Amino acid sequence: MMAAMLLMGAYATAEDNYIVAGSAYNLANGELVYRELYTNIDENRQVRVHYLTPGGDRFASKTLTYNGALFQPEFDFTDIRDNEQISAKFDGPRLILNYRKGKVNNSKTLFDNARVVIDAGFDAYIQLNWDQLVAGKRLRFDLAYPIRMTTIALEVRVVKGTDSPAYDKDYGKDWIYFRIAPARAFASLFADPIYIAYDPNGRYLMRYHGRSNLDDYDGNPWDVRIEYEYAQ
Repeated sequence: MMAAMLLMGAYATAEDNYIVAGSAYNLANGELVYRELYTNIDENRQVRVHYLTPGGDRFASKTLTYNGALFQPEFDFTDIRDNEQISAKFDGPRLILNYRKGKVNNSKTLFDNARVVIDAGFDAYIQLNWDQLVAGKRLRFDLAYPIRMTTIALEVRVVKGTDSPAYDKDYGKDWIYFRIAPARAFASLFADPIYIAYDPNGRYLMRYHGRSNLDDYDGNPWDVRIEYEYAQ
């Protein structure tokens, strides 16, 4: 996705257009539950993400700032439904995680962060390691998890399309399918894998299947399928 934003820089402006749109459908019933819209990267190397209800009302927003490695964008996230605020920012070599909601106000500094993947940076991580992954290698990485003030060890690998719940033989038969799951066996008892699909022509993220980074409108976890579209 980040590659798409960089490639489309000449064709869209962050102020006027969204260049990536994701439509999220509830896995339980197939209903559209929200949309996520991405602006083009601007002169400050920032991307803005707006989350909208099916009716078009904005309920959350995020700003991604790409000042360093593409797999480590700083971010600020705000959900106006419950005033939840989440961020990950660098202060020199230190990565500072923040989480605020209601009476909870937590912060933690990570010093050993050179290989930590941050938020949407998982897309860049996959693209940077594309050749190894499609050759069959399993890769492990740590993902920043500000809500819990920690990182999570994850493993990503390519799977056969027909082995992925994200697979659709009528739309995406020729895509490359990945599985992201906890790298430690005991952790898998508490988290289901995430499945994503890429179009190998351009390496665009096309589909996401798994736990959303957003809560539903009642504050419960959301399991979704997100279909992505890109501006031409």
